[in-house]
Formats: sequence, C-alpha cells, structure tokens
Amino acid sequence: MNLISPHVKLGKLADMAEGRLAPSEQDALVAHTSTCHRCSEKLSQLRLAIEMMGSDTLEDAPSYALERANRLIRTRIKPDASVVKQVIASLKFDSLQASPAFAVRSGANSERQLLFSAGGNDLHLQIRQAEEQWVISGQVLGPCGGGMVELQGKIVTAKTSLSEVCEFTLDSVPEGTYVLTIQMSDAQLKVPELKLGL
Repeated sequence: MNLISPHVKLGKLADMAEGRLAPSEQDALVAHTSTCHRCSEKLSQLRLAIEMMGSDTLEDAPSYALERANRLIRTRIKPDASVVKQVIASLKFDSLQASPAFAVRSGANSERQLLFSAGGNDLHLQIRQAEEQWVISGQVLGPCGGGMVELQGKIVTAKTSLSEVCEFTLDSVPEGTYVLTIQMSDAQLKVPELKLGL
C-alpha cells in the first residue's frame, strides 16, 4: 500500500506469494488482502503462476535440434554479399531548365549539364550532340571504386566501364529515352528516364 493508491504494489504481492516478507509486513498484507478484492485477486494469480512455473515438466529440445535452429537463424541474419542496394537517382540540376544569368545572352546551349543525387553519391552527366547522334559523358562523385555503365533503350543498348576516377563516355547514341544504370561493387545507381534529343 502507498499514500497515492490504497492497493498493494505488484512487487510486494509477489514477495508475499513467495514468502519473502518479514512477519510483521506479511501480517499487514494478509489483513489488507482479506478485505481488498482487487489485491486478493492479483495475489491468487501470482500464486497460480508461481505454482505453474515450479511444476514445469517440459523437457529441453535435444542439443542437435537447438544447434540446427541456431545455424538456420545465423544464415538468415548474415548479410548476403550478392545483395546490392539499388538507388534511383534524383535530378538536382539540369542546364536546360536553368534561367540564363542576368546580362548574358540566351541561346542554344551546345552541351547539357545534369547533376543527380544518388544515395551517398552524386552523378554528373554531360550530353552533347555529335551530328545525328549523342555523346554522354559522366562521373560518379563520391565513394566509387569502379564499375560498369549500361544505357538501355528500346532498340539500343550501350555498355562501358568506369575509369579509375569513375568517369565514363558513351559515344554515338541515337535519339530516344533510355535507362542509365551504373553498377558498382556495393550499389546500383539508376537514372530511370534519360531523354536524348526529345
């Protein structure tokens, strides 16, 4: 019992059920539980739970079964080295959408600059027209470590590798809409809709 509530705290009832109280405290709680239905009910439930725990006749699983279960859990928790996170790049800057600076002539820009954010990396692209075709060059900014670049369209697929400084160039790409994928050791960066000449 306490000053805020007239009922006995659960910990005291548990001590009472297990016979761990001093005789004077035990007598006071017996007197209370004989008149308080709520505390008496909780005390009965605690005594029943303690009795059930003491009469547990269940056997432990065999050691080989426990070891097999532990192995299964460990293999499911262990990260799979073949799993690579895929990051969809989001456009941060496009020179075609930028307004010309004050007092600078506007006109057709010969080279388009794009900057994408892709997780812990940024992707810088430069796109320029070469006669009827397009040239895409780019660089992964941030942790890279090399990888492969693939540009996939409805008809054309172009592939190249990242250089030591994570740069790449794709020449002679026809007009169209493409998916640009950069496969690195720990991540796959993807630009899902790259439009050339449209």
